[in-house]
Amino acid sequence: MIVLLIELIPMTEESVLDLIEFSNSYNALKEIVIKQLLALVTECDKLKSKSENKPFYQLNLLDIVHTEEPHTSKFLASILNYSENGKYIILESFIDKFLYLAGLDKSSVVDPIIAAEKSHVDVRVLDKNFAIIIENKLMNAPFQRNQLGRYIEETHKLGYSYDKIYLVILPQYFNPDLINNIRVSAWKCPSDGLSSSNDNRACAYLDKYNCWCDENDHLPCEGCKDFRPSFKNRTVAIHSQLSDWLYEIEQIIEPKQTILRSAIIQFADFTKGLYDLRINNIFMDIQKLIKETMFPEDATTLTKWDILYEKVKELSEIQSAVSAMKLQLSKDLIDEWYHELKPEFDLLQREVQKSFGININGVLVGCWSGYNNGGSPYWGFYCENKGREDQQAMVRKILEECDIKSDKSSPNFICWDSTRHGVEKCRMFYNAAKRLGYI
Repeated sequence: MIVLLIELIPMTEESVLDLIEFSNSYNALKEIVIKQLLALVTECDKLKSKSENKPFYQLNLLDIVHTEEPHTSKFLASILNYSENGKYIILESFIDKFLYLAGLDKSSVVDPIIAAEKSHVDVRVLDKNFAIIIENKLMNAPFQRNQLGRYIEETHKLGYSYDKIYLVILPQYFNPDLINNIRVSAWKCPSDGLSSSNDNRACAYLDKYNCWCDENDHLPCEGCKDFRPSFKNRTVAIHSQLSDWLYEIEQIIEPKQTILRSAIIQFADFTKGLYDLRINNIFMDIQKLIKETMFPEDATTLTKWDILYEKVKELSEIQSAVSAMKLQLSKDLIDEWYHELKPEFDLLQREVQKSFGININGVLVGCWSGYNNGGSPYWGFYCENKGREDQQAMVRKILEECDIKSDKSSPNFICWDSTRHGVEKCRMFYNAAKRLGYI
């Protein structure tokens, strides 16, 4: 805008002074806007702490321990396995809720065997007159080559006729046409499907997921069974209904089963998180505050949109400024931590505003500024290509000595993690290395 004005206004002394005054006014106005936005952010923070709609305190153990897909399969199998007075009330509820329309009645439950992660099947229910295969894709893992076809054929080999086998799929993302969108080969079992490994299968193509028949112009392999046509009506995809059902069954379990009921609630909340459906009504309160603060009473819809559009740009500028400040402060922390540790450890070396550390058996042990970590400083054990086996063993021993666990690694870091307490962490590492005889 200012550049355009310079081009249009003749450059007399008076016009230059006017332009400078305009520029100062513009910058002053922008400063006022930024202060208003920062004040609004402060008000939002106060609102979150006082609102009746503030989110529940988040303490889900499944989130904390970084639960992986096999764990969720075992969790589900354990829940389905619960019985009261000889009745598998949760399994019966699962069948009644999700598989009744597929042709399975809860009265069929007699003496089920429910297992997770057996023969590569996520969860499988085997009873006298039916079998259920549950394919767990809660973490959005892709279907492997012939995956569903192999599971169906393997279950058939256990003595179940095809029409007594039911298939349940648990996707992470909702897709109303999921069954038709699953890769063609996932439904098939080739002649060597149960006798050869995935990589050695005759129909293997490109990677561990594709089959020759995934190519549209390729004819089916001889002896290959395609189960999609016959299983389409006996396959059920369950998405967010799983979470809702878990909350429902928690209510039917006898009150004294507190551990089980707690586990079900935790699992229900965890799946809500996977589906990105955890309720947060605080946003409604924040939106109300924004409307009251930013919109004139007579503002049209378009005017409101324009106001928000400009505010988003201004907030983006604030975010960029804050991120730059955060990074600079992390650099300042590195220098402060270095100066605090240097009197204790003569071997300590540094790159100003970047990192410090001690070279221990070829591994640089220290702290780095947050340039590659979103502005957050971090401790680490640096060694190109993650080092040799003896160097990795040394790092494990030092971490064990300090009782510190971290599963974070990268191509040049054997181990690392974000920290706000670099002095304490590095002091622990260096003293542990001394006790272990590495320094």
